Amino acid sequence: MKPTKFLLPLILLLTLVPAARAELLDQGLNSIMEIIDRAIAELNQKAPEDGEGETGDKAAEGGEKPDPGALENATSTVVNLSRTLGTLSFSRLQCGEAGVLAEFTSRVQKMPEESRDAMRDAFQEGFDKSKQDSPLLSQDECERLTASRQRREAAAEANVKEVEDKKKQAAAKKAEPEVATNAPEDPKFRQLRIAELSGQLAYRRRICDGEKVFNRDYNEYLESIPEEYRDEAKAAYWKGYKHGKILNKNFDRSQCPQA
Repeated sequence: MKPTKFLLPLILLLTLVPAARAELLDQGLNSIMEIIDRAIAELNQKAPEDGEGETGDKAAEGGEKPDPGALENATSTVVNLSRTLGTLSFSRLQCGEAGVLAEFTSRVQKMPEESRDAMRDAFQEGFDKSKQDSPLLSQDECERLTASRQRREAAAEANVKEVEDKKKQAAAKKAEPEVATNAPEDPKFRQLRIAELSGQLAYRRRICDGEKVFNRDYNEYLESIPEEYRDEAKAAYWKGYKHGKILNKNFDRSQCPQA
């Protein structure tokens, strides 16, 4: 199953008004970037077709070869999320922020050369569509969104040292070979990560759009998940939903942007 279907909850967010769309996507920006990074790492793990020396000999002897389906899945994931980043970048550039564009550009350089144009085209498509469909943000909306982002960034920076310490402790307990760090991500695992992210983004949308819209989108999303791990995806979705509830514990309908 192509990853486009698994990105349905993210794509549905693009139908919201600009301020709401920007705020909701901002909450999942780090997760979107992380998924892109994992997919690019997977693409860059392709074994050389015509190896030389010892590496080439091992490949000729029938060593591991890249799974074409997995590589196509990873490329499709990068392209679809690049389109989402293009949409998000439009709202930020209106407010004088070029951070998303800079992050995207740095990742294009890490992408295999033959796939870079598709990645750029998808970003431009998302940007142009947002520009065409969305009215310009007012100065008040820009100030509110910027202040909200700055609060989240300040909170994240306050936890940087704690996170780094935990990573060092985990690495000391169990050192893994470098190749394992860059191992291709299981497509199922990626889809479960997207399910958790989708649940997190759905919390505020449920409050703003009501039960009918929420239930419709939720049911459509579950139908896109293969039956063999639909229950796992459902659990991941609601785990993300609870996280979104914690992040937005003071959010109520009065704070929903007006169309």
